[in-house]
Amino acid sequence: MDLLLLFPPPTEATLFPYLSLPYLAGHVRRSGYSAHQVDLGIELVHRLLDGPALAQKARTLDEARDLPTWYRAVVADASLQHLGEMRDFVLTKDPAPRLGPVRAVRLARQAAQLLLRDSALSQVWDDFDSLDRAVLQLSEAPVDSLDFATRKLHALLTEALDDSTPRAVGISVAFFSQLAPALLLARWIRLRHPDTPICIGGQQIMLRHDELAALTSVRTAVDALCVTAGEEPLERWLAHLTANAPRSEVPGMRWLNPGGATGPGRPPTLRFKDVGAPDYAGLKVHSYLNDTVVLSMVSCVGCYWGRCVFCSYGNRSLERGAYQQASPRQLADAVYQIVESTGIDFVTVVDENTNLRLLARAMRLVRERGLQVRFNTRNRLEPILLDPAFCQELAELGCEGMAVGYEGVTQRLLDTLDKGVQAGDFQAILDNLAAADIRVNLSIMGGLLDETEEESEDSLRFLERNRDKFAVDAFELMVAEPGTRLVADPHAFGVVLDGSDAFADNRELNYLGGRVGRRHTVIGGPERPDMLRRLKQGMRRISAAAAGPAEAAAHSPAEHLALRPHPWIRCAPARLAPRGPGGDSSLLADPVREQVYSLPKSHVTRSDAPGSPLIATSAHGRSLLGKLAAADAGVLCDAPLPATSPTR
Repeated sequence: MDLLLLFPPPTEATLFPYLSLPYLAGHVRRSGYSAHQVDLGIELVHRLLDGPALAQKARTLDEARDLPTWYRAVVADASLQHLGEMRDFVLTKDPAPRLGPVRAVRLARQAAQLLLRDSALSQVWDDFDSLDRAVLQLSEAPVDSLDFATRKLHALLTEALDDSTPRAVGISVAFFSQLAPALLLARWIRLRHPDTPICIGGQQIMLRHDELAALTSVRTAVDALCVTAGEEPLERWLAHLTANAPRSEVPGMRWLNPGGATGPGRPPTLRFKDVGAPDYAGLKVHSYLNDTVVLSMVSCVGCYWGRCVFCSYGNRSLERGAYQQASPRQLADAVYQIVESTGIDFVTVVDENTNLRLLARAMRLVRERGLQVRFNTRNRLEPILLDPAFCQELAELGCEGMAVGYEGVTQRLLDTLDKGVQAGDFQAILDNLAAADIRVNLSIMGGLLDETEEESEDSLRFLERNRDKFAVDAFELMVAEPGTRLVADPHAFGVVLDGSDAFADNRELNYLGGRVGRRHTVIGGPERPDMLRRLKQGMRRISAAAAGPAEAAAHSPAEHLALRPHPWIRCAPARLAPRGPGGDSSLLADPVREQVYSLPKSHVTRSDAPGSPLIATSAHGRSLLGKLAAADAGVLCDAPLPATSPTR
């Protein structure tokens, strides 16, 4: 095998294969080289759905002295109870008759995150120095001394190397959470196969190659850092390794050795229109953490707007010629090839900001070929969405959802951030998308420069008024990432960057810390604790607003006085239940929806018998059971008759 391509864990990119490997594999294969691609992220998830490991975590269920420990044991216990069904659905999409597809995926995700929780792979780093030291130490430790998840990753790497015996290895690092595991993989490969060339590339390498080139763990294990798009560099690198080209012809690479690093090579000349469609061969496309099977593609390189001051990806497009866009026919060809080669007809277009007019033209061509394809997009709330007819056409072409960034409704801030949208358009756009039945998923950003309490409140109220028109993907505070206009010229935006090497991230809000950048303060603006407080308050209010339909269901006339919890629901032991002036309460944990509910015993009771229902003893109790049913915690039923003494 010429090339082994690896995508390291851990990330949240487990819904479908991340695109870097399929595009890289497709290009080098079309260039005449063999490539084996392994998504170690999803492969590790599969290995973490492990009965003995979950059983060990579940042992603390009865002895836990605090609620967080008990809840983690609940996740393990419920996962263990449904392990066969859960694994079968995730790995092969076999029916999940008890859990159902959505619950099976959610519980599997919780189980995997539980077994990653205390792993070295999930460490959130404070600076590059601590990351570097940890990678060196881990790579030299005996495998048997490593934690469960890290041992599993080592085994997966060993299998990939043995199966492919590659001439070279490429590692794609799209997210900061992958960086330390990627370097650990490189060190393990170097120890096992000291003569195998190793290249690391991806978004994080493009942003941070100067800092990475100075790390001992990098210089002693990695031969090259790819600091541009990787298709042409990898193909030319393989040509060099097979003695078909001099190293000087390899673009986009920084060559490393223990003593230092070269400067970046020439930029690639390959254009996006010549790259071709992603090639998913070799990836387990049906085995991702999704209740349906989805693949992804892009319609461009970069972002056609590219000016949002906080966006490291988009800001790369500001250089002349950096933004490259496919033609409608090229996109239609890519969609057709994906469907033809995989049989999967659901595509997510994962551009940073999709050109919706372009995509609509491409999907019309797809329809003309007789294909019915469903798709999602990522885009701003563009002015074109003010046209109800265009929104309806997108829906008719197969658009089911849009992922959108939300930075509030204060036009002053949107202009300072150079977002390029008008807050006054948002209401009409959301109404149009809702009317077309196109789902909107928002990533909500707080900590926006010198945003005032009043401006933050206005933006939050807009969300509350429209809570039925969107779902929430994530909440995050703005981070000053390298490569952004914000970092290049902080004073222009009223920002002062911290002079230390310490990282800033969103560890309080996002799994694995989310985006990572420079610490900063805003001149005349709120401090970070105040920004975090505002955002968390907003999270609670938006979550409460989302309960609207459930509230309505709960307040409708109730015929049932009882609710039978689903088999994965657990009741907390009495020692963990809260006690207050209003009386004692029971706690009910739902590991599928990641919720813990408090039920006052004066309104809802339950016997200690396994599987017994919750019984409402008041009108308020019936309302609470209605809310639980609406939240999918159980099924309403008739109250059981009280036990009677047997007659003689």
